[in-house]
Amino acid sequence: MIRKVVFVVFMAVILHSAICAAQVQPNVEIYINHQKVDSDVPPVIYEGRTLVPLRVISEYLGASVAWDGQSKTVRVSADGRQIVLKINDSEAQVDKNTVLLDVPAMIINGRTMVPLRFAGEALMAEVSWDGELKRVDVVKQLHEIVDFSYTAVNNVPSLLIKGNAPLEYTVAGYDGERVVVDLKAKLKTPRNVLDVGDSALKRVIASELYGEGANFTRFVLELSEGSSFYIFRPDQNSVAVAVTNVLSSIEINEEDGALVARLRTAYPAAYSYFTLGSPENGDYRLVVDISNASLSASKPVIFDNNFVKDVRVSQFTVNPYVARVVFDLKTDLNYRVWQDGNEILAAFSSREMPSRWGEPSRGDESPDGYKDGLLINKIIVVDPGHGGSDPGAVYSNVNEKDLNLDIALRLKQLLEESGARVLMTRESDIYVNLYTRADIANRVGADLFVSIHNNASTNASTSGTMTLYYPSPEKKVLAKILQKAVVETLGLPDLGISERPNLVVTRETKMPSALVEVAFMSNQKDLALLQTEEFRQRAAEGIYKGILMYFSEK
Repeated sequence: MIRKVVFVVFMAVILHSAICAAQVQPNVEIYINHQKVDSDVPPVIYEGRTLVPLRVISEYLGASVAWDGQSKTVRVSADGRQIVLKINDSEAQVDKNTVLLDVPAMIINGRTMVPLRFAGEALMAEVSWDGELKRVDVVKQLHEIVDFSYTAVNNVPSLLIKGNAPLEYTVAGYDGERVVVDLKAKLKTPRNVLDVGDSALKRVIASELYGEGANFTRFVLELSEGSSFYIFRPDQNSVAVAVTNVLSSIEINEEDGALVARLRTAYPAAYSYFTLGSPENGDYRLVVDISNASLSASKPVIFDNNFVKDVRVSQFTVNPYVARVVFDLKTDLNYRVWQDGNEILAAFSSREMPSRWGEPSRGDESPDGYKDGLLINKIIVVDPGHGGSDPGAVYSNVNEKDLNLDIALRLKQLLEESGARVLMTRESDIYVNLYTRADIANRVGADLFVSIHNNASTNASTSGTMTLYYPSPEKKVLAKILQKAVVETLGLPDLGISERPNLVVTRETKMPSALVEVAFMSNQKDLALLQTEEFRQRAAEGIYKGILMYFSEK
């Protein structure tokens, strides 16, 4: 009996010592983001660490807190992070990773108290202690929007919103004409209005709003008629609101003895088409893919005809959006696909169709001796090397990335004038991941991919043009043709073609591809030429002729 009494007294002493060790410290002040914390329960110092009630974490650090009384577990979440603390347990979980604590969460006088330093730092705040003032300062970086612009992101027109940290967003409204996006961040940009006025987007207005507990920024996008949208994250600290076209309707009628399908979009769209199967096995299809287009059109009514068995429509991909229309054909026949404003038309007939239905002229010769129509509807991806934070080679304050872009834009114009559909991996001074460049071409099923670069060498006397390729027969053929055309046009030394198995943009592209090194920036004469518009124009013309030669030989 005496032993039992001694044991009880001993345990009481231990319990009393533990409680006494966690002393209330009324003189300790806590400031979070320079705001003094007022709490009905004062902080507690335990083994040199400050513990505060859960309410302080939730109210002042913008976190949501959940208490599970049965398991005695606290769950704290904010900014995509989740922290799990268990009462009297020296192990905690931060995003499912185990962290050892100096001081565990505790229940003191019936209140759940959590270590302030651990909770603050786990929520990406800085925690400091001033011993003289007996003051704890917690400073959490305020999320700010540092820039927003209307640009092409992954080749899709988008409102690109950049932050100093990951941005939390919600879609607050959409009525077909406006989309409202709220971001939990302060607006720190010199402007708040962006007048766009193109076929996809009219205007963007940004404004700071204040709600209970926190402020946020609201973006209102005034869409052009028929446009739609989707949201994605191009990188950790950015949010992109992609403005998409819409395939709104499909109509099929008989016109001039042919069957004509009209695919109507909100504004003129980029598209591609190809055939699958063969007439011999009865599975012959024409596929039309409309880039950056969401689907609202329903399946059209098919009346009795001699050409098309069925038409199927689908949202082939999202992010990026591609609307696909598949025509199941009854037999091998003549067809034409062309564009007229915001309509893509497909005509089917058993006889020759008039040239106004997209038939290329076969009689007129171009100045280069190639028949017009050779590039009509060919999808060609032009890749200006480097960009943004990656300048490429730099000589005499000239950045390779700028030369590459200028030549690429000149090539784009030449190709489009010949009827090609050109996609640029970048059209401004932005950084684009190498795998993204290849993915752009793969996603649209491009016919050709050409990357434009300029060279450099430790030997300043090295001059000339060379073309790099991934070792495959078709890519080697393209490299040879491009090299020949560019050398003939520029007149620089012919350094030949070079097999490069580790070049991402030519290795990862599924279509014929090559990388043209126009000239050497490390050579004074080459660099002087590259700095003239005339030479850059001739470089574009040389690559253009090579592309024409490639398709002509095919």
